[in-house]
Amino acid sequence: MLQGGKHHKNLLGIAALWRDVRMARGSKYDPERAIMRDPRSGLRIIRLTHCASISSNLYFEMCSFTRDEAFVVFISQRGAARDAPWDLFRARTDGLELVQLTDCDDLSGIVMSPKTGSTFYMSRGELRRIDVLSFKDEPIAELGGLSPAYPFSVASIDAEGSAYFAAGVKDNGVGVLFKVEVASGKLKVLFEGGLQNHIHVEPDGRTVYFGDNRKDGATESAAGRQEAASEYLVDADGSNLRKYPFSGFAHKTWFGDTGSMQGCLLPPGHGIVTFVEGDLAPTVITEGRYYWHSSASTDAEWIIADTNWPREGLYLIHAPTRTVTYVCDPQSSCSHPQWTHPHPALSPGMRYVLFNSDMTGIGQVYLAELAGEFLGKAAEGYACQPVLTG
Repeated sequence: MLQGGKHHKNLLGIAALWRDVRMARGSKYDPERAIMRDPRSGLRIIRLTHCASISSNLYFEMCSFTRDEAFVVFISQRGAARDAPWDLFRARTDGLELVQLTDCDDLSGIVMSPKTGSTFYMSRGELRRIDVLSFKDEPIAELGGLSPAYPFSVASIDAEGSAYFAAGVKDNGVGVLFKVEVASGKLKVLFEGGLQNHIHVEPDGRTVYFGDNRKDGATESAAGRQEAASEYLVDADGSNLRKYPFSGFAHKTWFGDTGSMQGCLLPPGHGIVTFVEGDLAPTVITEGRYYWHSSASTDAEWIIADTNWPREGLYLIHAPTRTVTYVCDPQSSCSHPQWTHPHPALSPGMRYVLFNSDMTGIGQVYLAELAGEFLGKAAEGYACQPVLTG
């Protein structure tokens, strides 16, 4: 059980009031943070949100931090009500300076660009960009009649912040994967099919991974045949569409600039592997427990993963040495709603792990601080022992 303290004066009942009222973009709120420590690792845990409405990190497939790791972006429902709209929020990584970034009712296609310090999103038929520091919100492109594939969905962007990739739906119901060049606002459809998901561009912007699901649950190949496989790769210009050749991943991300993907194996597999096109088999990074969602550092040195069946906590894997180190227990229910899944992600400089938990009964956003000496110990195979009792 996480232990601690240092709650700010906001109580749950007080904090619940402000998101039930429509507030403007740029509105600043009192901090909701609580600070505690994991009793096994001793690492400091910061709960960034404590409202009676649901909050969630953006997704484990992306980095939600500014490049200097001073700020992190997440989403939160405007009120404690079914189907309440979601807005983007920004907080300092010490839990202070909680700021609302949007005030639209149709938020979707969300992605953070650490290099540019901007969050991109779709709303009212436009792709828009908001600066996390200045709150300047500006249109990037008209979406040409495309509507969001999913409410409060996520998108993907290359490491330079120059090419945006997302899913949309045409007026005739056909789903599309599309690309927007940020500098020019030029939009190009890369794929048409069912409803695309898990869109994830390689950091260098050359290759895009995505899943394609037909509304009837089947999938369709480029030749029009219905097939079981629904995972694809396509070059960023829309050429060279091909099936993704490895079907053993439960969840995965690009593994830095290595050209490979890393991810957790589907049951009955228990481990994390990497795979690159052309390989005959995946490369095992670690085995022995059921890892659920994993993401990697930008230099492909570290992998962070949550666990389930049973829930054993968040673990940090040092890829070069294959050592595995416990980080914390998110104490989340890991049930059906996405905000109960920890979905851990690393900050650019490896100072923080961002994750979700509904340990309070409501989905909230947390940070685990990776102390300076912790990474060195983790690379050497540090075995955490309980440091707090009682």
